[in-house]
Amino acid sequence: MKKIIISLIFLSITQITTSQDNSLYLLIEKPFFIKTHNNISVGFSIKSKDKRFILDYFQFRISNYMGLDENGNDIFLDLKQLRKKVTTDSIKYKTILSLSENKKWWEIHNELSLKKKIFLLEKVKIKDDSGTYSLEGYKEITKYYIIPMIYECTRKNTVPTNLSSK
Repeated sequence: MKKIIISLIFLSITQITTSQDNSLYLLIEKPFFIKTHNNISVGFSIKSKDKRFILDYFQFRISNYMGLDENGNDIFLDLKQLRKKVTTDSIKYKTILSLSENKKWWEIHNELSLKKKIFLLEKVKIKDDSGTYSLEGYKEITKYYIIPMIYECTRKNTVPTNLSSK
């Protein structure tokens, strides 16, 4: 019996110290969304520490699939429908710099792979619609939104570009 209790205590301590941090809120300044068909992806690049490569690109897929409608058609949400307004003092978030600081690309990859939930923290500046106007123009208000995303992969020397005709 004593061995069982000691084993349970050891497992509890091990679980506490090695358990995954379930959520990551990642602030990406001016995110670049790529939409293909009904899929939306986003990512960020950092300068590669490996001399063979210029950039390391970390890619995420936006979780926008909602299921099937009554006719059996797939339902996909757009970014406006996915955004949820938050305040930055209510969540602990990381920037790309704080996430990648003193880490090799594979350490960042491993950290992102272990997260159960990842949210893009999007900073959006909008004009104040309260009617206040100064000599500089309308006052800008910064709002923050989170969007759920799934870490997909790390790519070397990938620079996403928008080739749409818009």
